[in-house]
This record gives sequence, C-alpha cells and structure tokens, in this order.
Amino acid sequence: MSKQWYKLIFEQKQPIHIGMGSYGVVNETRIFIPGWTMWGALTKAYNLQKGNDLSLNQHLFENISCFYPAFKNGDNFEILFPGFKNGEFYLGKYSEDEFRAKFVDTFMSTAINPLSNSALDESLHELNVILPGAKADYIEDAKEKQIYWVGIVEIDDKNKIPKEIYIGGDVKYGLGKLILIKEAEELIGESDEIEKFKRANYTEVSDETQQSVPVELLVDAIGYDSKDLKIKKNGFYYMPGHNPEINEFKLVKGKLIKQK
Repeated sequence: MSKQWYKLIFEQKQPIHIGMGSYGVVNETRIFIPGWTMWGALTKAYNLQKGNDLSLNQHLFENISCFYPAFKNGDNFEILFPGFKNGEFYLGKYSEDEFRAKFVDTFMSTAINPLSNSALDESLHELNVILPGAKADYIEDAKEKQIYWVGIVEIDDKNKIPKEIYIGGDVKYGLGKLILIKEAEELIGESDEIEKFKRANYTEVSDETQQSVPVELLVDAIGYDSKDLKIKKNGFYYMPGHNPEINEFKLVKGKLIKQK
C-alpha cells in the first residue's frame, strides 16, 4: 500500500512538558511539539498496543511534521503556525512571551527519601508545563479554554495511528496525555496544506543557506534499543518559522533534511 499524508488532530487532556533544557532548578518546556517527539510517542504507543518490543517499527511514523497548538473555531481549527517578527518567535498571533504567560505554568516536584519520607536535599525542581487551556485569568476568547495539537504524517494505513498517546518524558507525574479526536484526514497530492505543514519544521543548515533565524544544535534520536532511546548524531538546524524552499528537502521527524 502506498503512503499518503494525513492530518492528525489531538486534544490535550493533561498538562504536557516538552523538554528543551534546564536553568538551575527550572526545566523549561518548548511551546510546540517537535516531530521527533511525536514520532517517539506514536511509535511507542503503536508497539505497546501490538505487544511489540519498543525497538520495532521505527520507520512507521518517521515522515512526520512538528505539531502546533490550535483552537477549535466552529467546524474548523485555527492552527498557530510558527513565525518570527522583529527577531521574536511567534505562534500565530502570540509572541513566545504572550503564549507562555497564557498557557504555561509550573509544576513543582521533589524526590523523596524512602527511609525518612522527607525531601532529598537539592532535589526540588520546577517543571514548566503547557496547560490544556489558558489560565482562567488570561482567557480572552472562549476557544482558548482548550488546546488541540495538529500536524501531518505520511503513512501507508491510517488505522495504524494510535488513538491515545503520551507526550514528553514525565508521564509518571500524570502529564502528557493526548487523544486523537477525529479520524485522520487524508491530504491529497501536494496540496497547499501539506506544503504549509512541511515548511513549519526545523531545516538542516547548509553552507549555501543563509537565514537570519536562530539555529539549534539538535540530537538525532533514531529509535529504541530495549527501553532506551538510541542517539545517532547531532547537527545544526534552523528553527521552524522561516518558510524555507522545501523542494530539495525531505521531511523526517520534524526536520527538513537535504536530499542526496
């Protein structure tokens, strides 16, 4: 069966934490879901559902975009695609600072000494989480009460897409649950919608490419070895939001990689 592009819409049921680094005791969260994170969550959920070893089916969901927050507006979804204005990162109309003020909160955690039932020294840390909807005091529109996550994946059978996944590495705290709210929507051919989603990803840096967009050093995760995620290499990528020419790139785990 040939592969087709499908649009996936997940409803956020719990706070989520998308790791991006720590500053002292604060673990910040990204404000969008990278493609490699969605690939890992879908692959893990599919293998668990089938009773497979987690090392299997690593290529099943690899042609996948980053996922972005969205609001339901009647029968449609308003997707907050990334962009830059005056050097500042935006999701839709929200600057990064505005989005964090409205939708990001802090989860406090500490490790417990099992012998004394007291907090271990220097174990307290703050975990930034994206809430399922805007904080009550910050709601300006009723649609902001619920966040959805939207992206695309190329796969040979939409029935393989899990209906429930967990995002991020902190599910033990009751975080990360997303539910697929409707059947995956097939996107025909090379539609404008596919192109829009493809552009909204990390782009491999090449010597010939010059962009005034921030660059990140990314670790390339290639799959599970037993229960641990294997790391292949790292490299520099432009952040999503600069609308690259996509014809010479292939989309793999939220990254546009130069085709050989």
